[in-house]
Amino acid sequence: MIALHALQKHSRYLINLGSTFGSQVVTALSILVLTPLLVQRLGETAYSTYGVLLNLILVVSVFDFGLNTGLIHRLIQEPAQRNSLLNAVFFFYFLILILAASIIYFLFSMGWVVGTEHQALLAILLAGLVVQNVLSSFAEAIFQSINKVYLSKWIRIGRTILEAGLLYLLSAKGSVSLLLATSFIVNVFFILILLRVAGRELSFTFHWKFFKWKVLRSQLQYSFWYFQSMLATVITYNIQILLLQHYLSAAQLTVFLLVFRFFEVFRTGLTNFTAVLFPSISAMQAQQNWKGLREQFRKVFTRVLGLSLFTFGLLGWKGDELFSWWSHYHSAESIAVFRVYTLYVFLLILDHVSVVFLAALKYNRTPAIVSTFQSTASLLLTGFLFTQWGLPGAVWASLLAFATTSLIFNPAYLLFRLRKEA
Repeated sequence: MIALHALQKHSRYLINLGSTFGSQVVTALSILVLTPLLVQRLGETAYSTYGVLLNLILVVSVFDFGLNTGLIHRLIQEPAQRNSLLNAVFFFYFLILILAASIIYFLFSMGWVVGTEHQALLAILLAGLVVQNVLSSFAEAIFQSINKVYLSKWIRIGRTILEAGLLYLLSAKGSVSLLLATSFIVNVFFILILLRVAGRELSFTFHWKFFKWKVLRSQLQYSFWYFQSMLATVITYNIQILLLQHYLSAAQLTVFLLVFRFFEVFRTGLTNFTAVLFPSISAMQAQQNWKGLREQFRKVFTRVLGLSLFTFGLLGWKGDELFSWWSHYHSAESIAVFRVYTLYVFLLILDHVSVVFLAALKYNRTPAIVSTFQSTASLLLTGFLFTQWGLPGAVWASLLAFATTSLIFNPAYLLFRLRKEA
């Protein structure tokens, strides 16, 4: 019986992992095909604006306040609270539409983010995309809580293919607003399908009568340190781009965004091994299986290390030539940025193993504080090292701040807590 349970658990992991990789392959292909095309059709100025606006959506999406990550953990640990938790979080996200639109319009009006024409309408459109972003994460949290990640990934594959095809066709118009509106319309159908399938897999009902402020306050408190971790991540990756847009030319910002997009393919793909383990890690905690968790961490870290060494060894050997062929940018500055980013992303992937375990076990308070310190140091170093070394200095700033803080602290803290619990 135990052997059968273990086999089923391993089989589910492989199905989740396979569907996640399938989704990532489709996403990677869409990025690799569309990105150089968008640069060509939009031009460097419009593409850099488009990239900054997509980045702004991720920045403002942090105001889901970590509720989705906290939701996964609580749905696993407290299944009796399912309906009240889901309603509290779901209806709260509609308030975020007002908050997001206000924040984005304020950033436009202050000149901190460069927008296109009709800034009020653009702010509403971007706010809608923000809410769609958190709602899709909300729906996927439901699938993660029942360890059926594969269902959401299959739906995401269809959504990515449809969106990529439409963006390919409509990018010929050269309109940033049209591309954003297209993504918005596609996402409406994507979220409706996600929620419909989630409702079939897990019994719950959305209705105002099930919304309780007390439950929402409880979930906000429960998720606070997840939010703090997300905020630190956004500062490190995304706010840095908003900062750099004021210092870089359109050509330089385009190079930075192209390097960022290129490595997103590898970073997301190689972090899938650990990301799909979130539900099973949380379940092992509920079973007090501390020895199993230590062994799980060791095995996953070893596998990710081996695969990352192979992948980034190849990128270190011929990656700059591949990037130059793909992006059509080949300068001393672009190659320097690429090489520093290679090392940075390699270290990020290794650290991600510890990050997922810490989040799934809810050992995230102290790591969140360390991560906040790291992100703040990264922004301060960005301003200094950029003036010294140019565009590569911005990447070195993130790398140095990360390597001297979270990269060391996260695995050490995780192992300390697991030994303490045993």
